[in-house]
Amino acid sequence: MKFKPQISRRGKHYIAEVALARGPREMAVTGSGSFEELFGYAWMALLDRGERRLRLFQARDAGVPWAIGAAASALEWVEVQVPALPHDTKELRHLGLAFDQSARHVVAYERAGEVWVRQWDPGSGQYVMRGPWPGVDPVLIMDAEVNFYVPDSDVLLFHLSDDRTRLNMRAQREDYATEHVVNDLGGEAYLDQAIAASLRVHLAGSMADAPTESGLGARSQLYPLRPVAKLSLSPTWAGAILREVAQAYAHSMGIVLSPQWTGGVYLDVQGKAYSTVRLDLAPSWEGGMYKSVVVTYGPAGMHMQLAPSWEGGEYAQIAAVYTHEAMRIKLAPSWEGGTYAPA
Repeated sequence: MKFKPQISRRGKHYIAEVALARGPREMAVTGSGSFEELFGYAWMALLDRGERRLRLFQARDAGVPWAIGAAASALEWVEVQVPALPHDTKELRHLGLAFDQSARHVVAYERAGEVWVRQWDPGSGQYVMRGPWPGVDPVLIMDAEVNFYVPDSDVLLFHLSDDRTRLNMRAQREDYATEHVVNDLGGEAYLDQAIAASLRVHLAGSMADAPTESGLGARSQLYPLRPVAKLSLSPTWAGAILREVAQAYAHSMGIVLSPQWTGGVYLDVQGKAYSTVRLDLAPSWEGGMYKSVVVTYGPAGMHMQLAPSWEGGEYAQIAAVYTHEAMRIKLAPSWEGGTYAPA
């Protein structure tokens, strides 16, 4: 499909009015509310200069919504119909796009030195306009893209003041009505984009006295890291004796653990530079009944109880005590028969 996006001037450059964003598998369908279902798919908005309207597209592979990062064989942009904007698109510039927790699109743009936002209003069950506010160069970002945590996420609007010397922020949870001053820039600037980085929002642009250089840069404070630990137990019995416990650790954010050992002692685990997790590994035994131990990490407030039942056979050994002290899980097994032989 060919596009004819509107072209607008930004400083000394001319930029196509096209905006990309993560969004849902299907518009207005939240599904389970997970990050993957709400923000796992690619969307694009543009101001069409020929048809003079806002157009919204989703990336699909052979007609099926394409999950970001998946393999693709016949990728194409498929248009999804959206209501018309209340303004002539030839009067608009600096288009921004994001999706909110309701799985609906949010758009922002500048018109005659004022910033406008259109969002879905759950109270009235329709799209509504917010603004205008004096300002230029609006950009949008859903901050769930920063730490992958949907429940406390929000769509953030950043824009410059009308004189281009101040960086401001507005939040959807406040209906964008409250202006939060982020920084005085000390000169005129151009704001280009909002970027989801690792646990931070990054803003990029240039200063008016050096429009070809990336002289404007701002970043948020670190967002909290909220890992999700999942524990699955798969016991197997033979003659009423517990032989093996396989404990699997899954993390939705894909933290890479890089341990190092010296003489059988676990020394260090690096997760994120701003979230240090220490794990203690228990040894395995030979000659006893307890065969393997895999220590897992769980967040505060997590409680694990093992309550197996038996029919026939003999209760031989199950003893697993869960504690959570300074981000540690300790397993304290007991033995019945066999010999304790540290690894």
